[in-house]
Amino acid sequence: MSLSKQLLLFITLIFVVIFSVNFYLSIANIKSYLEVESEIHVQDTATSLGLSLSPHMVDEHDPIIRTMMNAIFDMGYYKEMRLVNIDGVDLVTLTNPAKMQGVPAWLIKLMPMKTTTAVSEINSGWTISGTIYVTANPGYGYLKLYEQAKSTFKYSLLIFIGAIALLIIVLRFILQSLKDIEKQANEISSGNFTTIDNLPWTLEVRNVAQSMNSMSKKIGGMITRLNTKLESLSDGLKRDPLTNLLNQITFDVSLKQALSTGKPGYAAFIKFDDLADIAKDKGNKTVNNLLIDFADVLKATEQSGTQAFRLYGSEFGLLLPEFNSKTIVPFAENLKHTITLLGQQYEIEDLVHIGIIRFERGNDFNKLQPALLEAYEQAKNIGLNAYFVNDNIVSSMSDIEWKQLITESIDNRTPEITLTSEAYDFADDQPQKVMTEAFTVVKDKVGNPLSIGTFFSMAQEFKLEQALDKVIVNNIVALMESQKVQVPVTINLSMTSVMSTDFHKWLAARLENTSVAANLFAFSVTAYSVAKDLTAFANFCAFIKSIGATTLLKRYSSDIIPIDMLKELHLNYVRLARDLTTDIRGNTSKAEFLGLIHDVTSLLDIKLLAEGVSDDNDLAILKATGIYGVSR
Repeated sequence: MSLSKQLLLFITLIFVVIFSVNFYLSIANIKSYLEVESEIHVQDTATSLGLSLSPHMVDEHDPIIRTMMNAIFDMGYYKEMRLVNIDGVDLVTLTNPAKMQGVPAWLIKLMPMKTTTAVSEINSGWTISGTIYVTANPGYGYLKLYEQAKSTFKYSLLIFIGAIALLIIVLRFILQSLKDIEKQANEISSGNFTTIDNLPWTLEVRNVAQSMNSMSKKIGGMITRLNTKLESLSDGLKRDPLTNLLNQITFDVSLKQALSTGKPGYAAFIKFDDLADIAKDKGNKTVNNLLIDFADVLKATEQSGTQAFRLYGSEFGLLLPEFNSKTIVPFAENLKHTITLLGQQYEIEDLVHIGIIRFERGNDFNKLQPALLEAYEQAKNIGLNAYFVNDNIVSSMSDIEWKQLITESIDNRTPEITLTSEAYDFADDQPQKVMTEAFTVVKDKVGNPLSIGTFFSMAQEFKLEQALDKVIVNNIVALMESQKVQVPVTINLSMTSVMSTDFHKWLAARLENTSVAANLFAFSVTAYSVAKDLTAFANFCAFIKSIGATTLLKRYSSDIIPIDMLKELHLNYVRLARDLTTDIRGNTSKAEFLGLIHDVTSLLDIKLLAEGVSDDNDLAILKATGIYGVSR
């Protein structure tokens, strides 16, 4: 029960008690007053009637005696009038029932009124000739008491209702400050470090609000500082320290992302043929200067929509997603000319060779690297600083074959599911399994496994990814039911399904019709896909939370989604990109980065996961960091 309801109930109870006691005392006082008034009235009546009858008591049978008594008795205020002579004989007796119409029986029973009888002696000369007895009729007293009770109850009830209404208004006004503090606390727990600008006037509540504001500012400031440091570390981890170009891992990720978009483009592999000989001839310092100058040449091409990378030592790469067959050759010619001029500055005639390939959605990523090397070898056979462009990398299947295979997989529900990448909490001596991933396997017509990334990319091309997601989710649920899983299972979804309200309805209905607990489903999307529409993913997370399941952001790094944006998504889990948890000991910046990102996600109540950790040294560092789960 809320505090406002408790206070309202308690104060209302006090009001009711006070009202009841006050009402009873008021009615009791009125009753006492009416009894006294009745006693005085009948006594006056008896006295005046005795004086009036005195001259006529000479003749006890004088009819005027009864007439006078009837005249007074008929007023109805008396229960009984009795005239008795000196011998005790009743001369006149008049009676009237005590009950009055309109007075409830419970009032008479609850508050009985004392019946008063007044006595007056009648004198005839110097002798007593009789006695008059007058008894009040309590019915009139009850009627007056009942009317007074109704009137008192009516106005008391109106005052009571008014007081309660005023109390509700006052309580709402006073407790609104507590609601503001509660809202602020919820915002802080969600990662929104707000402050209360309009401080409450109640001293105690004002002090609490000021403390909450101070805490919010301190935590918010700390996260801002951590975010800034994380961004710097994250960028440093992805760059070559000498040339400041992006590294090999970033090249692979960027090329995969370019493939996933479905748009064709070009990639280039550039290599110094004799860098070791140049170092022997001119020295390491000259080689370093040459590499820096060469990197500047590649950076200059980024104005044309390229991305430049230093892969390993003498190897460089270019990603050219916006180029086509008409623009790639002029670009390559211009790059060759610039490189030739650079070689002349260092008195090196033949500096590098360039292999360029065209990629498109149907290409297998694993076949692109060999194609780049092959194009590079072709360029070496052409001439000095030459390039070779390969526009015809053969896809594994045609578009028609891809569509047919995907459609058959959906219709026949052929995607196979395996539970792999088990993540463990290594905090204790006995590691505890905390999560596993549902991995999808698809095969071609002859049974050879296909690249799942390419398969989904082609499904997106034919707008079949949502239907494919439904099939895969169904197969995963069936597997979880049969294996009676006890830990959350990561289920990968496409952004098309994430953004679809129809898919949301279908998913909610599907999870209602399974024996598996909803909190064992962890629906996952890659950080790269989420970055395209953060709002849609945030809405999806809210929906998943409403049905009792959880969400996971996979392959996360802060250069894809700023870490301060995670608080807007209301996630349950974040799984780091694999390169961030590989060779940690060899790069001290990674250990510092992991410590910082763990601190931030802990403040945001997000569980942090790492995948594919094979090296024991890396595992030891992750354990020391306190990361939630690690898969090996």
